[in-house]
Amino acid sequence: DRADIDTAQFWTGTDRDELQVKRCDDCSHHHWPPRGGCPYCGSGKLQWVRVAPKGKLFSWVVVHRSQTPGFDAEAPYAVVLVALDDAPGVRMVGNLAGATLDKLKAGLAMEAVFTPSADGTVKLVNWRPI
Repeated sequence: DRADIDTAQFWTGTDRDELQVKRCDDCSHHHWPPRGGCPYCGSGKLQWVRVAPKGKLFSWVVVHRSQTPGFDAEAPYAVVLVALDDAPGVRMVGNLAGATLDKLKAGLAMEAVFTPSADGTVKLVNWRPI
């Protein structure tokens, strides 16, 4: 949500096809999801930083029957968890884009795909193999 003070900067970045996460100025740890204090040292000195939209496939789940109205035609689809290359310890969730499910394996190199949401209000971060 663009009005959410915790995530507005993230959505501004996705509009420009940029991936951003928060980093602590005191301990230099990156973290996601964003919050008001560093989960590692408790500092409130945080800033949004741009990171490369690349990572490695950490885990995934294949949805065979959607529980969400409107997604039945999409099944089966994969929801992936990607460990970001530029932000150690940070993992992001998104849908798999542009690949078949049988190609998935842990450690697979992935890149972000910035996809407009169904209502067009934001660009979502999804992932495809590179």
